[in-house]
Amino acid sequence: MKRIKIAKYTKEKHKKAWDAYHAEQAKIRYKTGENMRYLLYELWKCQPVMFLILALELAAATANGPLSTYISKYVVELTLGSDDRVRLGLICLLLIIGERLTKYIWNECGNCRNFSKNYQFIAYMKRKIIRKNMSTDYENNERCAQGDALKKAATGADYITVQTVDTILFFLLAVTQVIAYSSILSMLNPVMILIVGAPAVASYYIERHKMMWIWNMADNWQQYERELDYVRYAGGSFQTAKDVRIYGMDKWFYKIFNRSFANRQDWNTQQDEWSLRHDLVRVLMVHISNFAAYAYVIYLVTKGNIGAGDFVLYFGSIYQLSFAVRNVFDRYSGFNWLSNNLSYAREYLDTPDRTNRDEGEALPEDGCEIEFRNVSYTYSGASEPTIRNISFTLHKGEKLAMVGLNGAGKTTLIKLMCGLYNPTEGEILLNGKPVNAYNREAYFTLFSTVFQDIAVLPVTIAENIAGVRKEEVDIERVYACLKQAGLYEDVMRLPEREQTRLVKSVFENATEFSGGQMQKLALARALYQDGTVLLLDEPTAALDPIAEREMYYSYADFSKGKSCVFISHRLASTRFCDRIILIENGIITETGSHKTLMQQGGAYAKLFTLQSSYYNDQEVVQDEKSI
Repeated sequence: MKRIKIAKYTKEKHKKAWDAYHAEQAKIRYKTGENMRYLLYELWKCQPVMFLILALELAAATANGPLSTYISKYVVELTLGSDDRVRLGLICLLLIIGERLTKYIWNECGNCRNFSKNYQFIAYMKRKIIRKNMSTDYENNERCAQGDALKKAATGADYITVQTVDTILFFLLAVTQVIAYSSILSMLNPVMILIVGAPAVASYYIERHKMMWIWNMADNWQQYERELDYVRYAGGSFQTAKDVRIYGMDKWFYKIFNRSFANRQDWNTQQDEWSLRHDLVRVLMVHISNFAAYAYVIYLVTKGNIGAGDFVLYFGSIYQLSFAVRNVFDRYSGFNWLSNNLSYAREYLDTPDRTNRDEGEALPEDGCEIEFRNVSYTYSGASEPTIRNISFTLHKGEKLAMVGLNGAGKTTLIKLMCGLYNPTEGEILLNGKPVNAYNREAYFTLFSTVFQDIAVLPVTIAENIAGVRKEEVDIERVYACLKQAGLYEDVMRLPEREQTRLVKSVFENATEFSGGQMQKLALARALYQDGTVLLLDEPTAALDPIAEREMYYSYADFSKGKSCVFISHRLASTRFCDRIILIENGIITETGSHKTLMQQGGAYAKLFTLQSSYYNDQEVVQDEKSI
């Protein structure tokens, strides 16, 4: 496959990249210092004991380096012979004890953070992002940009958080080491600090230049990450396993994965090449400065200006100071990169929601009347609205049917009604008040809903229906809902009955329901919710005609006293409703009872007559009499 080639990094491209970098930085809402404070505050909320561990680790690591350096000095002086060997031996012993003790504390604190505390902090931040993902406005999650934001936020929660804590720790450690080793070398010659430390400043700017390019290139490979994530999910999902095998899609997935992986790897390779060039310059510059400092110390010892012990002390301090200064600037430059990634997590967590999350109005207790006033809705990225200027009212206790061809906008209307979407234009009222006047989570409780796409969790059937923990499930109520939904006998035939788990890809002893059983399960879940408004979006699409007819007959029973909206392509199923709305191309074209619409002889009557022709006349007559 042809490699994705990046144009040569010319002056024009350099300026353009810098402009893009500054523009990107200007869009970031949180600055580096603010992000560091935020992270430490979240760490404190998660586990305050971590601060004690970090303080001990910093103190031990700071002391360990100079102790090791001075051990070398006094051991050399002791072995060379001295008039005060007892004193030197005692100093060596105390230094060794201190070095071993600080090393032990340093290692144990690090192990504690790595094996336990870091994992807890990662899980803490991940839970915040998961909660946001599950609670943010539903339409936020339908945007590709939001998907990219979630990916970046998850990366921040996965390792950036801990890496930032490490960076803060090692930055402070490097600062204390610079102070310690600068003090040592200043006793020899203060110029030594400049010889060793100056290249670190240039090293910082080289590293900054490298990271700026990497940062600007990040948007180019996000698409490939999304593609790889999709292939990993779809290729290994139990839901897609049948299609993958029957239609030979494994070869297609393999080809797509290889293509996306190769494209992603191209960016990795070119990033590595870019980094290597910069790192080589940094390494050469630092080593040349160190060699100059070493040469000066060697010159002094050959002239007899310093002794062997001091030579070892200064020689070791040169490397340690050089390493510490580079570490200070490396960590400092890393703060910006880490801060930007942490900003992704914070910006995702602060994704604005249009819905009301405050206390809101009290929910109605005497039934619900929902009014659409000139409502239009346009999906993100779409050029045309899916529904346009729709007005109607779902009255208290009314059974309303929405019918129409695929893509007419019926499901969009349901999602607008139950609060998943907010109108692009117009407003929706609940008992005369705008729905945003109500707390959104409380508003959701008004609805018992069955959507076309049914999701189940890898828990028991009873928990899937009740939506609460096992110990909180009302089993008798679960049984009643299973019976009303027509699933009771199927569940009772299972070895563990309602305690049977679902999703075989998670549990080996789980069961997998058929499409019709899944719809009945979703209906049982809606009945358990016992909302004031019942919304059924194609609830019988996967049922056979007999089961479908039985479901329609029982529908009138379990919908008594509720406002109901029923969506179906099968027009025969809507005749028991009080009112029928026909939707075509996002607008309401006909409304009325089944009898009225048939008498009008419009589009509804034509569709009904066309569908009826596929059933024999006797079945149609029986259905009419039953209803």
